[in-house]
Amino acid sequence: MKRNSMGQAIVLVILVAGLLLGSAAVAFAGADEAAIDKVRLAFNAAYSAGDAQAMGALLDRDAVWMPPTGEKAIVGADKVVARYAAFFEKTRSAFELQPGTIQISGEWAFLNGPWHRSDAEKKTGKSMKHGGYYLMVFKKQAEGGWKIARDIWNDVGRAGLAPGTAK
Repeated sequence: MKRNSMGQAIVLVILVAGLLLGSAAVAFAGADEAAIDKVRLAFNAAYSAGDAQAMGALLDRDAVWMPPTGEKAIVGADKVVARYAAFFEKTRSAFELQPGTIQISGEWAFLNGPWHRSDAEKKTGKSMKHGGYYLMVFKKQAEGGWKIARDIWNDVGRAGLAPGTAK
């Protein structure tokens, strides 16, 4: 009988430890998702403010940007910052990466969803609307935070379609 009680106690300890560790993993994943969404919100704010340097602070130094404009991939956070600094000299934008789906796999995370942007040329005031869908890849940094490592998006707004209406 004593042997059976010992076995049950071991099973109980293993089950309780599993539940506690599982809960900790869920809480940790929730913290990572919240941190990634905070980067998304900071990116929106920096873009809408025309602040390329603030955008750059959110990027992994080896970031790769893949715009839908026929440009070659832009490699390196410094080059991404330079691209947007030149863009913001001529253009004011109201920009939003809308909340999307976040998936985390170890040191990498993926965020995808719709985006919208309204641009106005600073000299002429001419305006244009853009929108589409994005996929951002985040890389966990040595200090535990997340930075944008890759960004690719389409621009269905140029074709006159709103996100969600592409056929």
